[in-house]
Amino acid sequence: MTTPDGAGGAPYQHLDSLPFALAVIRDSRIVHVNAALLELLGLPRDEVLGRLFELFSAHQQSFLAERHARRRRGEPIPDTYETVMRTATGERRVELSISMNGPDTWMLVRDLAGRVVHRQLLQRVAALGASLPGLHDEEEVLRRVFEGLAEQELSYGYLVPDGERVWLGHAFVATGTAAGEAHLTGQHLVDVPGTWSPMLRRAWTEGSAYGEDFARETAQFVGPDWAEPVRTHLLRVGPLRSVCVRIEQEGKPRAMLVLASDWLSEEELPPLRLFSAQVSAALEAARTISRLSTHNTALTALNRLAAVAATAPEPRAFFGPGTEEIIGLLRCNAVLLLLRTEAGDELELAWHQGATEESVRPFRRLPMRGTMSGKVIELGIPMVLQADDFPELVREHLHEHGRSSVALVPLQVRSRMVGTLVITFAQHRLLSAMELETLQAMGSHFAAAIESHRLLQQVRGRAEELARLHAELKHAQRQLVEHERLAALGELSAVVAHEVRNPLGAIFNALATLRRFLEPTGPAPTLVAIVEEEANRLNRMVDDLLDFARPSAPEFHPVPLGRLLEEAVRTATSGQSRIRVEWALRPDVPPVPVDERMIRQAFLNLALNAVQAMPQGGTLRVAAYRCPEKPGAVVEVTDTGSGIPPELRERLFTPFFTTKATGTGLGLAIVQRTLDAHGGHIRIDSPPSGGTTFRLVLPLGPEVETQTG
Repeated sequence: MTTPDGAGGAPYQHLDSLPFALAVIRDSRIVHVNAALLELLGLPRDEVLGRLFELFSAHQQSFLAERHARRRRGEPIPDTYETVMRTATGERRVELSISMNGPDTWMLVRDLAGRVVHRQLLQRVAALGASLPGLHDEEEVLRRVFEGLAEQELSYGYLVPDGERVWLGHAFVATGTAAGEAHLTGQHLVDVPGTWSPMLRRAWTEGSAYGEDFARETAQFVGPDWAEPVRTHLLRVGPLRSVCVRIEQEGKPRAMLVLASDWLSEEELPPLRLFSAQVSAALEAARTISRLSTHNTALTALNRLAAVAATAPEPRAFFGPGTEEIIGLLRCNAVLLLLRTEAGDELELAWHQGATEESVRPFRRLPMRGTMSGKVIELGIPMVLQADDFPELVREHLHEHGRSSVALVPLQVRSRMVGTLVITFAQHRLLSAMELETLQAMGSHFAAAIESHRLLQQVRGRAEELARLHAELKHAQRQLVEHERLAALGELSAVVAHEVRNPLGAIFNALATLRRFLEPTGPAPTLVAIVEEEANRLNRMVDDLLDFARPSAPEFHPVPLGRLLEEAVRTATSGQSRIRVEWALRPDVPPVPVDERMIRQAFLNLALNAVQAMPQGGTLRVAAYRCPEKPGAVVEVTDTGSGIPPELRERLFTPFFTTKATGTGLGLAIVQRTLDAHGGHIRIDSPPSGGTTFRLVLPLGPEVETQTG
């Protein structure tokens, strides 16, 4: 039997030398397959020739067969798409590119397994960039960036230009990638000077650049003396390509970050430019924080100078000068300030001077009971102890950090004990009575500063509470005035509606009588129809006035919002053939306790408002979902009209305000009052590009929260 390759594949034997995977299809069968595709599939040629759809996953076979048939019929079908192929080692995600050549179809297959891995790696790099905001120190930002890139096994270099030189501030080269391992080989390369390479110059001027040969770029950077060994080493690592992005500060170039790997391409420039922008923003924020911190430190130093003679308004403004005074007076190693917690049963480290973080670690939080500091507070007198006087763990810690003697001073203001001062000495030391008395006097300054701060915080808290109460009172006064105004409007509306309703009844009766005497021809029927239409419009205005004038107390019952929305939208869009409705009702929205009549009318008013905003037609989008901020439901009604000018938004819910020639200006006012009666609120979003979204938030009642929680 003649194989397909033997029958029709001979003209395609030259395809075997191509580096990319390719197959030729005729009559829905593969008639030729080149070596690259066989290598990708891991199958012998006999198992591929004569087949086609069997090479794909079961759920893709009918889809691909249909596409192939439609393509053969000349229909416009996309020529590139992703799918899954069966290989000897399992299913593999690939990209197919299809082209027609007479009776034959050429299928180019691209393995996407590596692309998926690289896409995931770029996503992790983006996540690294997103994690940088909030770091308060530039060195911490860079450390996080360097550690994160190394974790992703990405080789990198951080370079800072200085005129004609470029300083390599930090570097990392990942090796052994072929074996799936990375080794840290270059972090010792810090503050190494180099020269500008072409890629660095492009990145510095254009913001980013791509380089095909990382080894050559690096050799140009290090200069002729080191070019050959560096190039040899990098070529041993593998053929690396690189991307260089610019790091900016205050809108100006500051540094460059070079990333190198064997899979990088120009396609990775946009996501890596985004990463450089994230790094730049994080460094800028950290620098701002650092600058503010330096400024605050200067102000605190001035406060400390003033606090030498008087109690500081802020205790930390006194801690530094106070501890420095103690160190200068007693020639001790370190001073620790331990303060009682709010509960009063523990001490926590509030300040330390002259000690390392490791040496103060055991003192960061201590119980009052069973500790020497607690005993000093209990007795109310200073104590001088030797390292051997402490329990075993503390004793070993003191010896390990070269501490021989410890003085403990209680911090007391009147009858209140606020903490202790801990003074450590490297040599064995006994304090004289005068020194102890001086320490007690200095301790009183610390205690007074801490107590003053506590009282000041209380005063500030009460002032804030008074300000809050004042704001609430002003809000209540505004609400009272608004309610009185609305009540007056309501009374006026009721009177007007009542006075208009009676003449309208007479008009409707007269119209019914006139219709019996009208001739079918002539202008009279048209005129009567106009009178009736206008009378109906007046009647609708009377209904709106009465709805506004007679607000009823809502009767709450759990009601599915979807049903009310569907009824309101169906009524509002009746006869509106040019309005298209989109629904986005989440199934997890529970029934909400509302007054069904009032909420249905509110939904109807919003839907009518949206329809009227699109006289030429458009899309009405209705959405409902759970409120993410608190227990409740959110309803959104969005139109594609021209939008609402900013100067009109604050007046939309004012009674009788309208921009429509035939409107009463009460529809949105009724919506606002309905939301107030239900404890909800409404917001408007109308961007300059057009369209308006009314967003209603309705709270869930206790019963609904219990049932759905």
